[in-house]
Amino acid sequence: MTRNDIADALATARNLSKAEARTMVADVLDAIAAGAAKGEVALAGFGKFSVTHRPARAGRNPRTGEAMFVAASRTVRFRPAKAFKDRVAG
Repeated sequence: MTRNDIADALATARNLSKAEARTMVADVLDAIAAGAAKGEVALAGFGKFSVTHRPARAGRNPRTGEAMFVAASRTVRFRPAKAFKDRVAG
């Protein structure tokens, strides 16, 4: 499912124009990204987005097998809520 698919579903469900729905989807995703950049976003019944720190480490280039250094970085982690997991499991 893509952004446009979500916007189309929202437009149909709420009787909005597709342009309005696309703007709403973009605004929600921007708010989630901004919140995650500050620390954590928790959406009840859906899950939690949080930023984690990955320390620097030694690695290998998979193509050449050469040893290399992987710098420390920040990454986003998503932990689904129980209700979300149950719905996906069917």
